[in-house]
Amino acid sequence: MRDTTIDILLDIGIPAGVKGFGYICDAMELFEADAYYQEGKICLLYSEIAKKHNTTSSRVERAIRHAFETAVTKGNQEMVDKYLDKLNTQNSNLLRTLYLRKQQNEHRKSTEVSMCHSDYCALKQQIYLEAVDKLSEEMELMLSKVMQNIKENQAVN
Repeated sequence: MRDTTIDILLDIGIPAGVKGFGYICDAMELFEADAYYQEGKICLLYSEIAKKHNTTSSRVERAIRHAFETAVTKGNQEMVDKYLDKLNTQNSNLLRTLYLRKQQNEHRKSTEVSMCHSDYCALKQQIYLEAVDKLSEEMELMLSKVMQNIKENQAVN
């Protein structure tokens, strides 16, 4: 979980050295652990992170805001567009958007992996071969009927 968040934040363009970087990682872990924070209890989220780092909630809020501002103004805009909302840049919205889009991305990856396992590929190949065999049989039958019609027409002429 934390590794994925770190990769995303680096891709977005948030420098790893800013305090907000670590605080955002902590926030994503808290979102994952307790849905209570996702529902808009951001002040409590800041307090929880502040306790962990022996600082104040306002410093946590400011550091997260600074990290997101850096990403939005100087970061990789393609990745910012993928993971953040540039219209509503409040911390609470950006944290929720980042979490939800990260979850979507992980879900897509897990779906892609499950769709490409060997049993699935073997089943897909079997279905394809059966369809080709059936089509081949029908084409042979149709071709023999066409040939028979041609012979009958030649016999009549």
